[in-house]
Amino acid sequence: MITSELLPAIAPALKAALRHLRSVRGRRPGAPCTDAAYAAWRDDIAAALDHLAEHLEQPKDRERARAEAMAARAEAERLRR
Repeated sequence: MITSELLPAIAPALKAALRHLRSVRGRRPGAPCTDAAYAAWRDDIAAALDHLAEHLEQPKDRERARAEAMAARAEAERLRR
């Protein structure tokens, strides 16, 4: 068993950003839903990922979160067409 003494503490801002992302993911519209509702949710996911990226320590993690945010925004835009 790993004790908390061996694990580094998670910064409060990072913890809050992760919780927010989980909360937004939990609000995914159920089927059936309109394209507009799904697009709005994807925009919310993108915003949560951008916020998370601000608090990630590793550059690769920040890049990945930002890339996922860009993909979510692109999907939302395609749905609005």
